[in-house]
This record gives sequence, structure tokens and C-alpha cells, in this order.
Amino acid sequence: MRHAPDMAARTPRHKVCADFSRVASRVQTSIRFRAISDSGSICLHLSSRSVLRPGATMVFASPPGRSDNLSLGEDAVLSAASSLRRDGFAVVPNMFGRDEVREVERLLDWALVRAARSPAAQPFLVRYPREGGGHHEEGSGRALDGWDQLELNYAATLVPALLETAVFRGCTALARRLAGPVSRSFDHVIYKGARNRTATPWHQDAAFALWRGSRPRQLHFWIPLQDVTLESGCMTFLAGSHLGPLVRHRRVLRPSGRPGQEAKPSIAGSISCPLALGGITLHTPTTLHRAGCNASTMPRKAWIIQYGPLGGIRLAAKRLAGALPHPLAPEGPNFEREADDARSR
Repeated sequence: MRHAPDMAARTPRHKVCADFSRVASRVQTSIRFRAISDSGSICLHLSSRSVLRPGATMVFASPPGRSDNLSLGEDAVLSAASSLRRDGFAVVPNMFGRDEVREVERLLDWALVRAARSPAAQPFLVRYPREGGGHHEEGSGRALDGWDQLELNYAATLVPALLETAVFRGCTALARRLAGPVSRSFDHVIYKGARNRTATPWHQDAAFALWRGSRPRQLHFWIPLQDVTLESGCMTFLAGSHLGPLVRHRRVLRPSGRPGQEAKPSIAGSISCPLALGGITLHTPTTLHRAGCNASTMPRKAWIIQYGPLGGIRLAAKRLAGALPHPLAPEGPNFEREADDARSR
């Protein structure tokens, strides 16, 4: 197992530009998407259009003009693009400041506490029981009390204030620099408790998706809300796995009681990516990856955002079908106080 290479090792710009000039084969395809909810379903059919062939090698468009929301230097952006094409993932250290990450953590801590008390949000909250449960963990606020792991789907829909944070704006700007006109298609939160026993198994995100047409231009961002190490469950990737087809996944029953997918690849060439607070990783939907248990004494928190060229359409279809949650409302008149209380108690 290797560690991620230092981003200071830059690829010559002329070589990266040559990579951008390659054009992937294109096909005419018809994309279908069905959003299902308890109240019914709708089917959205997009007429034939030119898209990258699903499963093809990731090829990124030439970066558009610099965004005001992206403070990352040009060399770092080009290095990330080169890493994505070669390895299927990239590590971007020092993307955000401590206060910017803390703002996201405060909102997500509140969201998990509030969702646990909201019947309408329950379908989007996934809880993994902890043996013995019922104890308070330092640094967790009230969110993880008694649970081994918590997940919250569509966090930014439940808490729209997340969309106004510097972290979301910066990730969106970088995604568009790398992949063109993309938008958020999904996001979720994973909180692993201290001495957590729930590992995230090897998998490809595309194995979960029915939305196949835009897959080659999708990017998935993993944003830790604290330093992450091998001990605390940092991300581990299988370099180059995005260049092959989807591997066989087997359906498993997760400790949460919900079904999951698990792959059993040969892990030769896997690279683990410890990060200091403010750094992120990003990967493609077909990149094999995992995260271990959190054996540390502090919670390990991460926000994951997925981007794709049809992200907005996908969310709109789900909203029409009633398959998205409604925003959470503060229980009291003072949201700021309630959000801080979720972290301190």
C-alpha cells in the first residue's frame, strides 16, 4: 500500500495540455431516468444527444475561465486533472481554511441532530448501532451519541445553507474547471464514531447508480472535516481502476440494516491518502476505493458531493417525484444558537 504522492511534483504544462486535446469517441445515446417515491414515480426521457461513451477513459474538457470561487493555482488544477486521467483520483491539499471547514461541520452536526427528531427526514438518515451504545464521545456533539456510524443523504437539500458555504462554492468551481458545466447531483455525510467498527468496503460508486449516461464526466468530492489518517479511516484508492469496466460487486446487508455493494479486487497498487484539515480528494465513479474503520479516539466526519452534467435535472426530477427531503426547520427561533448547541452538548 502506498501513500498519495506529494502534489508539489508537477506535470509539465505542455504535456497536460496535450492530454486535454485528445477527444474521446462519442456516441448518440438516449438517457432515461426514473425517480421513485412512496407517492408514485415519473420517468424523464432525454432525447438522443452526444455524450461520452459510458465506461470510456475519463477525458476532461479544456478548463474554462478562472472562477472567483476557486483560489487554487493553475498548476494545482492541471496537476489534479492529470492525476484524475492517470489514476482516477486526485488529492488537493490546503483547498480550504480551517474556519471554512468548521462552518460546514457546524451545519452538518446540527443537521444530523435535527434529522433524528424529524419524521420526514428519517428515510434519509442511516444509523449503524454501536455495541453497548449510549455514551457521549468527545468532539461529537450530540450527533453520534450511541451510534457507531451515521449517514445523511441529500444533506444540502435538508440544509440549503450548505450551498452558500465557501467549501461548496470552491468544490463546484473546481469541478467545473475539470469537467465543464456540471452541477450537484447528490451529496451525503458519513460520520464514523471514535473506535468505529464499520469499514466502508471496496466499491465503485457507479455500481450504485442507475444514471449511466453522464458517468464519464462525473466527479465525486470527499471533504474531511478534520485531519484524517490511516488510523482514522482516510480514503484509499486503487490507482488506474477507472480505466477498466465495472467490476463484479456482491450485494451485502450493512449493519444499518440497509443493502450495500462490495467488491473484492486485488489491492496491489492501492494508495492511501491521509490529509490535513482543509484538503480534499476527488475521484471518478469507476475508481475503486474504500475507507477503513476509525480506530482513533475522535470522530471522523466527511461530506461527499457528487457532480455531473445532468445533476440539476436529476435533482429536479427527484423533487417532482417527491423523492427529495424538505429543508429542515430549526426547532427554535434562533438557528445560530441551535446549530452551536448541536456541537457543544
